[in-house]
Amino acid sequence: MRLMFFVLVVTCVLLSPAMAQQGVGWRTDGTGRYLQADPPTEWAKDKNVIWATPMPAWSNATPILVGDKIFVCSQPTTLVCVNAADGKVLWQKTNTYMDILAPAEAAQAKKDLAAADALYKKMDPIKKEFNRVRRELRKKPKDEALLTQAKDLRAKMRDLQKQIKPLDTYRPPPTHPVNGHSTCTPVSDGKKVWVLFGTGVAACYDLDGNRVWAKLVEKPTQGYGQSASPLLLGDKFIVHILSLVALDKASGEQLWQAKAPSKFGSIVHARAGDVDVVCCAGGDVIRVADGAALARRLGNLTYCAPVVDGRTVYYVETGGRGVRLGEIAEDKIKTERLWQTKPKKDRYYASPVVHDGLIYAVTQKGILSAIDAKDGKVVYEQDLKLGKGTVYPSIALAGKYLFVSSDNGTTVIAKPGRTFEEVARNSLETFRACPVFVGNRLYIRAYKKLYCIGT
Repeated sequence: MRLMFFVLVVTCVLLSPAMAQQGVGWRTDGTGRYLQADPPTEWAKDKNVIWATPMPAWSNATPILVGDKIFVCSQPTTLVCVNAADGKVLWQKTNTYMDILAPAEAAQAKKDLAAADALYKKMDPIKKEFNRVRRELRKKPKDEALLTQAKDLRAKMRDLQKQIKPLDTYRPPPTHPVNGHSTCTPVSDGKKVWVLFGTGVAACYDLDGNRVWAKLVEKPTQGYGQSASPLLLGDKFIVHILSLVALDKASGEQLWQAKAPSKFGSIVHARAGDVDVVCCAGGDVIRVADGAALARRLGNLTYCAPVVDGRTVYYVETGGRGVRLGEIAEDKIKTERLWQTKPKKDRYYASPVVHDGLIYAVTQKGILSAIDAKDGKVVYEQDLKLGKGTVYPSIALAGKYLFVSSDNGTTVIAKPGRTFEEVARNSLETFRACPVFVGNRLYIRAYKKLYCIGT
């Protein structure tokens, strides 16, 4: 019975008219809405936990449910498959650069990295001397000897960097300790699962753990790491790293590449007229069919994702706006800016949720705002008093209630509406992933464990 229920849930998501071409992925369908769910409102580590499975390492990726399986990620590049019935780990696969290279290529890559390490070591004393000279130049900015020395040292460093670059292709890029390389949520069409890591590696597996393909798409360059989750739309696996790239889901072959500034917020699916489009956090709207840019800078989010309700896209961070997507004419979307608003000024890591004419958004410090979706007016602002920690998980609406969580493990459950009313408050271990709801169960990918919560 449980297996049939999971299959039914996934089938409904995959085949619903609003998301006919979208796979199961981040926030399940990207909206964070689970209207048919009826989850418990009380839990703790020792209360209403059906099972809790230790994970190989931490991750911020949201779990996805596919039939009787759950897929989650673990640091730094591991895809884990879990039995939804009892939480047993069925298989796990790593996706490092060396894993995806042919043996000869991996051997050469290791040699190249060793050679790069030697050059880095050679650069260290030059860097040290260059920094000393720069300090001296602050005191004597016109000293010719120091200027000449600085120029020579800079040239030496440039030459070494030029030698290092081709040798350093398969060194993992830098990232922030909170982000890591496994923040992106996998996606599935019910038959296979696709995954993207913060190293720029994308891979496809069947549900039994056999790798279909894997490749380095683009190597991220953001110092704080990559966190935008991918989309699966029709035959395309779409990732946002340095640019927006569509891969053939069956082979991994690149179909198109579109210029779109990379952000931390995930990409979402929308419709403009009868055309499938991808809405990026930076406000660009890209056509799924061919990668054509149909609109630019409709919004400008840094950390969270836009949310779509019908033909309207909402961009809410320190400022906010609602934009209606119209028909497409001459490769341009006719857009209408409905309103602009200014909720609480702060960082918004969590993405909002839209329900019954209200947009719910929350700051990193736990100030919840309800915004009227018609005119952008802030209906209320409420301090959730979540304590020490940061609100990373996106807001969810499950059944009758809103679920807002902090990475300290605290979740506030509230009634949606034009006045704030708290229903319950629960604690668990640290987590940054978005919660997922199916029926009367709630799944949380916490720092150490994957939890199945239910009555």
